[in-house]
Amino acid sequence: MSRRALVAALCLSVAVVAAGCAAPGGSGDSAPTLTATDATDANALIRAHTETLRSNSFTARSKTTARDANGTFRVVTTQTWRVDPGRPVRASATRTHAVVGDAPDRYEQRPDEVTAWRRGNETTVRVESGNDSRVRAVALLNSSVRLNQALHRQLLYGLSASRNATVENVTRNGTRLYRVRAELNDTHVSSNASMTLLVDPEGYVRQVETTRTVAYRSGPRVVTRTVRFSRIGETRVERPPWA
Repeated sequence: MSRRALVAALCLSVAVVAAGCAAPGGSGDSAPTLTATDATDANALIRAHTETLRSNSFTARSKTTARDANGTFRVVTTQTWRVDPGRPVRASATRTHAVVGDAPDRYEQRPDEVTAWRRGNETTVRVESGNDSRVRAVALLNSSVRLNQALHRQLLYGLSASRNATVENVTRNGTRLYRVRAELNDTHVSSNASMTLLVDPEGYVRQVETTRTVAYRSGPRVVTRTVRFSRIGETRVERPPWA
């Protein structure tokens, strides 16, 4: 096993609890390749995805929609990460949310926009609510620009609890991809869960879609989420003017 692969494997073993491993500079070895079998193996998939994106800049975009079973409200949260994993790591993350309908008060009280900036281990956050804007330095562990979070490894790890997973070859813009569809096992808070992934054989996940019914004290809610990875090796991360 190469030193890079060993580092990636060690990072993977603590993916859920770690704040994020520091990324090595430069692309070094060629990107790992994935077979159709690898695409349904959560460990192999996360390992290749991590190794590829820890060596290349990338953009990740996420959209999460939560709606109650009766359709009385809908909460939409969007997030965008831009990451350059070279030394020092530079990253930005922006989160916004919108509420439609009669949602609980705690959703209405969320900030309109939260933006984080990272250079090395130093992170700064700007919180905007209405006409109010506040900027403050925060600890890396409390920020949204940790590498593990941008890679969405915990989301991908959900594939390890899959059943009836299928793989088919599809083509998008002339590129061959694996489309993985899987049902996920029920838990004490989640049911009717499924996952669909578009996996690039070059060693990373292009898109993840999940849907599930989540039990809340106020009643069940249907939560859908889509995460897309793009601009691999082409993402520029610049310090925002307010940082």
